[in-house]
Amino acid sequence: MLDSEHRRAGWARRPGALAVARDASATAPAGAAELRAIVALTVLAAVLRFWGLGHQGFWFDEANTSLLVKFSLGKMLGLIPQTESTPPLYYCVAWIWSRVFGDGEAGLRSLSALCGVLTVPVAWAAARALVSPRAGLIACALTACNPLLIWYSQEARSYELLVLLSALALLTFAHARLEPSGRRVGAWAVACALALATHYYAVVVVAPQAAWLLWEHRRERAVAIGVAVVFACGLALIPLALSQNSTGHDSWIGHSPLGLRLAQILPQFLLGTGTPLRQPLKYLAFALALAALALLVRGGPAGSAGQRGALLAGGLALSGFLLSLFFVAAGSDALITRNVIGLWLPAAILVSGGLAALPERRGAASWRPAVAAGLCAIGLVAAIGVQASYDLQRPDWRPLARALGPRAALGRDRLILIQHYRTLLPLSLYLPHLEFVRGRHAVAHGIRELDVIAISSPQQPLCWWGAACNLIPSQMQARYAVRGFHEVWLRHVERFTIMRLESARPRNVSVAAVARALRTTALANDELLIQRA
Repeated sequence: MLDSEHRRAGWARRPGALAVARDASATAPAGAAELRAIVALTVLAAVLRFWGLGHQGFWFDEANTSLLVKFSLGKMLGLIPQTESTPPLYYCVAWIWSRVFGDGEAGLRSLSALCGVLTVPVAWAAARALVSPRAGLIACALTACNPLLIWYSQEARSYELLVLLSALALLTFAHARLEPSGRRVGAWAVACALALATHYYAVVVVAPQAAWLLWEHRRERAVAIGVAVVFACGLALIPLALSQNSTGHDSWIGHSPLGLRLAQILPQFLLGTGTPLRQPLKYLAFALALAALALLVRGGPAGSAGQRGALLAGGLALSGFLLSLFFVAAGSDALITRNVIGLWLPAAILVSGGLAALPERRGAASWRPAVAAGLCAIGLVAAIGVQASYDLQRPDWRPLARALGPRAALGRDRLILIQHYRTLLPLSLYLPHLEFVRGRHAVAHGIRELDVIAISSPQQPLCWWGAACNLIPSQMQARYAVRGFHEVWLRHVERFTIMRLESARPRNVSVAAVARALRTTALANDELLIQRA
């Protein structure tokens, strides 16, 4: 009888476990109005994520994904340790997905877009379980409108799958801490294991949750087993992680200024990777987020279940961030915003808890919807601004490939020099049979066409995402003095400028001869390309 009264009052007890308080309304079934709001926000999220999905071409990181999924499954799995710095789950899912929806821009990115849409109702359920139904609606709206999540929902990489699985881990954690049954803890363990198999930085999401469950339910056998399973899954990934670390794919991160990377995280959590009117929107977004935290501290009775749930979510986000700093101190530095994106939802639930808390004074209630609406509006302005700004979008190499045209026009090999760009991808996706001409003494035989390409792009400090600002601009010379070649045309295509040089007869062209012709730039060993017949 006493136990049933506790349950009706919003308490759950298990033998040997701590009593965990919860808001009874958080576990009540959602009403029709609440469900309609969730459906509307999910539809909004779908529009924002699927609209213009194939408008931007693949940038370098996405081109790696597109190239990998073209191979057989076994070949792809063998290449991942050599070419990628993340575990294989996303690529396996993308491999299957591409067989159904295609490996083009829209087809491959639609996997991430779907993950982004599914994150919205999961965020609602997680915030509802941790804090309250009102917090769930606010978290749902913030998730639907967040420009960082929208950006990575339109990228053919693992980050949005990481966000979805991290959200599922948080949701199952919220239920497991209230009632640590084998089924609930098992669901949490599965979500954590899948998140770890998607991205190594899922550990900053998983480890704080595991520590909390062990501390709060240290006598529960199911919790001990669940945490042990997650720990074992993490250990199983260590050999692959060490192998990938030896390739140095992420070494550029550690060589970038840590202070600049840390300064990017909060603004990008609020505004995404780039937006017009960045400074005014940043200050306004910071002000509204701080107002929400102040409302959490001042609103509602101290120590209420909703307040404790919001603070718990914030504590998980802070603990995960501190863990990422520990990795930096330990010499494993890959700390950039996209790698800790799994911490976005618990941080958003902290803010949502402040905006959802019932105020002690009636007049304070009017500010809370305005603050929530303001954060959503800022997110929409930033996301739409990125879509509308050419400089903030991913560079599109497809028009460049079309402008270069088919090599069959001359029927022979041709040389291509992209100044200050030293990789085959993504151009090789759209212009097949490309390879490097290696070595200063290398000679390309039978060449009648030389295409020199300069890039114009905006620059900003430490731009590592897919926007055009990650390209290095170069200057097109008035002429390139390569013996026997003369200019036939000069064209501007998107952010590329192409100068085509031709010879009246096939010639042997050395790398040294091309290097001598350059005045505004230098030629690296892996910068001159040849398109084979």
